[in-house]
This record gives sequence, structure tokens and C-alpha cells, in this order.
Amino acid sequence: MTPNEKELLEKFKMVDKASVVTMGKEMDLSIDYIQSLCKNLVAQDFLGVVTPGRWPVYKIKEK
Repeated sequence: MTPNEKELLEKFKMVDKASVVTMGKEMDLSIDYIQSLCKNLVAQDFLGVVTPGRWPVYKIKEK
């Protein structure tokens, strides 16, 4: 896991669910980059997609 993925995951722990647009503003990174990080975290089973679409809403998965 990259440092940015770790930071993003920590941000998701503080909210119920959030879109990549919201998280992009929180982390001051591009939306496309945040989207890429979120996709990686979904593939690693840390995040789940709540609302699919161009800018999906994600939620942290409980382990």
C-alpha cells in the first residue's frame, strides 16, 4: 500500500461514505488520481462502491 493510499484510507475512516470529488478536496490531489487510488483500495478489499458512476461514492469495508 502506498503512502497516499494509507492517507486516503485514514480519511475514509473519518466519514461514513464519500465521493472522489470530496476526497480530492480533502487531500488536495487531482480527482483522477484519487479515483485511481480508490480503485486500488477496492481491488485490495479496503473500500466498497456505494454508488457507481463516473465519480463513484465509496465506503470503507469493515473487516
